[in-house]
Amino acid sequence: MNGIFLALLGTLGTFSVTALGAAGIFFVKKEVSGKLQNGFLGFAGGVMIAASVWSLLLPGLDFAEENGQTGWIVVTGGFILGVITLLLADGILMKWFKRQKGKTETLRKSTAMLVTAITVHNIPEGMSVGLAFALAAQKPGDLSLLSGAAALAIGIGIQNFPEGTAVALPLVNEGMGKKKAFLTASMTAAVEPVFGVLAAAFAGAAKSCIAVCLAFAAGTMIYVVVEELIPEAHLDAEEGKEGTLGFIVGFLVMMILDVALG
Repeated sequence: MNGIFLALLGTLGTFSVTALGAAGIFFVKKEVSGKLQNGFLGFAGGVMIAASVWSLLLPGLDFAEENGQTGWIVVTGGFILGVITLLLADGILMKWFKRQKGKTETLRKSTAMLVTAITVHNIPEGMSVGLAFALAAQKPGDLSLLSGAAALAIGIGIQNFPEGTAVALPLVNEGMGKKKAFLTASMTAAVEPVFGVLAAAFAGAAKSCIAVCLAFAAGTMIYVVVEELIPEAHLDAEEGKEGTLGFIVGFLVMMILDVALG
């Protein structure tokens, strides 16, 4: 039983579910109203906050403690590193968008940051699946390890469904064609097979750093939600609560998926 091959199959599955979620874009009208867009942005923010807690920070603490590390130190360090990285990326994007203003049509910075954060967050998820299948391959007689790895892949895959939708919808609302938005949103999960296979191939090294990677991803996602998505979700919403309600729905959906499938 080849751990790398199993990791590839598992992460291709999680990638496919992201694409399935992004395909929902083909069932919405071309122009999305401002109120609906606020709801979508709030939904994306809720999904990302819940994923940061239950998919990234809590598993990161567990991974650190399993490796004999001080969990809160490792996770705090990874989280701060993620925030610093996004601060730098934010500044670079701001300068780039200022130079491009009036030249060509580009995505808003908030959407570009959303795509970046979701992509970064998919890296440690792919690593987790790859490591689980690598461990199962090392002990072929223990079927519980294989079933556990399969359950992890299925759980992460289902969690990826709303993420694919949350990325695709803002892209279309900014004028991107549905096919291009579908491909862009789908490709945010393309890192999962890549890093899943790498984690399976270099299981020892990957296991020691995955806690930091998980916390790093959480830092990037929470930064984007607070800096970009929440303000955008309430833009032009004088009396409406679409952004707030969307956030609550997204948070609850992701929390239920994480807890029920965790």
